[in-house]
Amino acid sequence: MATAFFSACSVKKYLNEDQSFLVKNKVEIEKPFTKEIERNITKYYRLKPNRKFLLFLNSRPYFYFMGSRGKDNWWKRFERNSLGEPPALVDSLYLQATTQSFKNYLRNMGYYYPDITYSVKVNKRKKATVTYDVKLNKRYFFGEYDLQISDKDIYDLVSKNMKESFIRTGYGFKTEMLLKEQDRLVTLLHNNGYFAISKDFVDFDADTSSPDGFVKLGLSISNKEDTITHKKYYIKEVTVDVDKSILSNQSSLSGNELKPDTITIDSIHYNMGQYKLNPNVLGRNIQFEPGEVYAQQKFNRTYSRLSDLSIFRFINIQTRTSETKDSGFVNYNIKLIPSVKYAFTLEPQAITSDQNNTITNQNSRNYGVAMLAQYTNRNIFRNAEIFQLSFRSSFEAQGSRNTSGFFNATEQSITASIIMPRILLFPSFDRSTIFQNTRTIISTSAIYEVNVNYRRTVFTSGLNYQFNKKLVSFNFAPAEISFIRSEIIDQTLAEQSEKDIFLQNLFSNNLILNSRIGLVYSNKPIAKGLSFIYLKWDALEIAGNLLTAINAALGTPKSDDGTYKIAGVKYFQYAKTAIDFRYNTIYDENNATVFRLFTGVAIPYGNTPEFVPFERRFFTGGVNSLRAWRPRSIGPGSFAQKDQLDFSGEIKLEANAEFRFNLYNKWLEGAVFTDAGNVWAVKDDLKSPGANFRFKDFYKSVAWDAGVGLRLNLSIFIIRFDFAVPLHDPTFVESERWVIKKIDSNWLLNNTNFNFGIGYPF
Repeated sequence: MATAFFSACSVKKYLNEDQSFLVKNKVEIEKPFTKEIERNITKYYRLKPNRKFLLFLNSRPYFYFMGSRGKDNWWKRFERNSLGEPPALVDSLYLQATTQSFKNYLRNMGYYYPDITYSVKVNKRKKATVTYDVKLNKRYFFGEYDLQISDKDIYDLVSKNMKESFIRTGYGFKTEMLLKEQDRLVTLLHNNGYFAISKDFVDFDADTSSPDGFVKLGLSISNKEDTITHKKYYIKEVTVDVDKSILSNQSSLSGNELKPDTITIDSIHYNMGQYKLNPNVLGRNIQFEPGEVYAQQKFNRTYSRLSDLSIFRFINIQTRTSETKDSGFVNYNIKLIPSVKYAFTLEPQAITSDQNNTITNQNSRNYGVAMLAQYTNRNIFRNAEIFQLSFRSSFEAQGSRNTSGFFNATEQSITASIIMPRILLFPSFDRSTIFQNTRTIISTSAIYEVNVNYRRTVFTSGLNYQFNKKLVSFNFAPAEISFIRSEIIDQTLAEQSEKDIFLQNLFSNNLILNSRIGLVYSNKPIAKGLSFIYLKWDALEIAGNLLTAINAALGTPKSDDGTYKIAGVKYFQYAKTAIDFRYNTIYDENNATVFRLFTGVAIPYGNTPEFVPFERRFFTGGVNSLRAWRPRSIGPGSFAQKDQLDFSGEIKLEANAEFRFNLYNKWLEGAVFTDAGNVWAVKDDLKSPGANFRFKDFYKSVAWDAGVGLRLNLSIFIIRFDFAVPLHDPTFVESERWVIKKIDSNWLLNNTNFNFGIGYPF
C-alpha cells in the first residue's frame, strides 16, 4: 500500500497493452517567444495528469482502480469517488484537441500560422510524457487604426478619447485587445448619452495581407439603421419610492407614480411613505439628476452607494425610455425596501488563549467562556446612521491560580459606535467620483479587566474617516484618545515593580492622544491568474505632538520627572508605522502557497523618549506568528534571562511561508509551514544585552521554526491545529542556537508547540 501511495507504478497492472498513463505534459517553444506565451499556453491542455497529493504524490488513480474492483460497498465508493479519480490515459483525440487549442490561443496572440506537433514517450511502467513542439513563425503587429464612423457626433467623441485606446500601433496583435477596445468604446458611448447602443454596433475589420506583418485595423460603429443615427438620451424624471409593501404590491413597480405626499428636492421626487429618513441622504447618493445626459457609470455608482448605506434590504432601479424625433429620454424609478430597524444578537463563545505569566515567566493555556450581546439600530437619527451597542462578558480559568473558584479572571467590555454614510464636516468628499463610498465612525468603549496579577480599566474614544474604492480602502483617524488605569493586586508583582521601569510604565496610569492614517489593498477581486496580493499599511501613527505644542506655547512647566502631564497623568509621544504584505499563489484546486512579510517600527521621543506605551509595542510568538513559541514569550533580540518580564520591542520583522493542500473532500486540509522573525529595541540598554537592533548582525537573533498543520474547513469558518518546533532559538548562546541539531524523539516531544486557532493564520 505504501509503495502504491508514493508511486503510480502500481497502476500499470490495471492498464491494457496499448494504454499508457499520462504523468507529465511539456511544451517546447522555438525561440524567440515571450514569457507571457510560455506562462499561459499550458492553460490550454485538453488532457492533464491526475491531480497530485502534496504536488508530487500521484496516488489518486490507484485508489480509483482499487475502489472499482470487487463487490461495491461504501468503502469502495469512498476509495473510488473521494480518494481517487479516473486515470489520465493518453488519447490521440485529446492530444489533437490540445494542439488545436494551442493554435487558437497563438492566433489570438498574433501568431496566425504556428506549426505544432506532439510526441509521446512511454517508459516501462507505462508512464507517458507528452511533449508539444511549437514553432511560432511570423508574428503580426497592430498597424494603422482607422475610424470608419458615419455619425459625426460619435466620430468626434471617439476621436477625442483615442488616448485611452487599447490599440497601439507597433504593439503585438492580440484579440484580447480588440475585445477590451470594444468594451471601452461601448462604455464610452453609454457614459455620454448613447443609452441604446450595444456591442452589436461596434465591429473591427482586420487586414492581415501586409507582407511586413502589420495588421491594418478598421473600426466601424454602425448607425441604428442605414440613415438613422443613434439618439442621445437625457434624464427626464427621477422618482424614489420607499415602501415596505413594494414586493407585495407588484403594480407599484411600474411607472413613476407621484403620490400625494411626494416631496421634490432638486428636481428629484421622493415618496417616503412611513419611513422616517431625511431625503437629502438619498440625494447625496443619487449620482444623476434630471436634465443631464445619461451616463451608465452614474447609474452603477448610485446603486452601489445606496447599497452601502446598509439600511435597505431591497434596491431596484428601473428605467423607462421615450423618444422624440431628435432625442431620447430616461425616467428613473428607484424602489427601496428598508431593512429591519432593530436587531439584537447573542453569541456564546468558547475561549482558549495562551498566557505568559508576568511573575513566574511560565507559559500556560487558559480556557473560558464568554457571551457577546449586540444591539443595532438602523437609521437612528433619520440620516441613515447605524448605531451599534455591544457588550461582552468573559470569564477565564488562568494558569497558576492563586484565588478561589475555577474562573479567576474576567473581562467586561462595552462599546458604542455610530456609523455615518458621509464624511462628517467635509461634505465635498461625499459626492466625489473618486470613492465608491465614504463613512465616518465615532466610537467609544470601556473595558474592565481583572486577572491574577492586576486590575485594569481602559476608556477609549475616536473619530475615524473611511474612503473606499474598488481595490483599496483608506482610513484616517484625526483624533483618538485612550486612558488606561492599572492597579497591581499581586504582592510579588507589586514589589518587583518598585525596581523595574518596565513594570512602572506598564502599570502606571497613562494617556494616549493620537492620530493615524493607513490603507488596505487587495487585487483578489480582479485577479485573473492564480496569484493575488494583500497589503495592509498602517502608514503613520503619531501621538502627543499636539499636546506638547500646546504646552510649549502656553509655557506650561514640566513635572518633577521632566514630562508634561494632563490632570496629573503623563501622556505618551511617539511615531509608529507597520506593513503587513501577503502573496497568495493557487496552483490548483488542491494546492496553494501563502507568503507573508510583516515589518514595523515605533519611535518614542519628546515627552516620553524612553518608552512606547505597552499597547503600541510589538510582540511576537503565538498562533498567528512564530508558532513554535507562545505569545509574548520571545524577544527582544537575543536577550533572555530567568526573571525576564519584558518581551516587547519597538522594531518587528517577521516572515512566514505556508504550503496548503487538500487532504479529503475539500473539508480536511493540511499544511506545511515555516516562520521566522523577532522583535528588537531601538535603543541600547546595558540592562538588556542583545535586545537592540543592528543591521550588521540582526539575523543572528532571528527566531526560526517549522511545522505541520491540520485544518477543518467548515465553509463558515476554519478550525486550525498547528504543530511547530523551533529550528533556531536566539535565546541560547550563539554557538547553540541551531537547536534542530538536537532533534530526536524525546526532543520533539518536549519542544513541539501545539496551536489551536480559528481561521487561517494569514
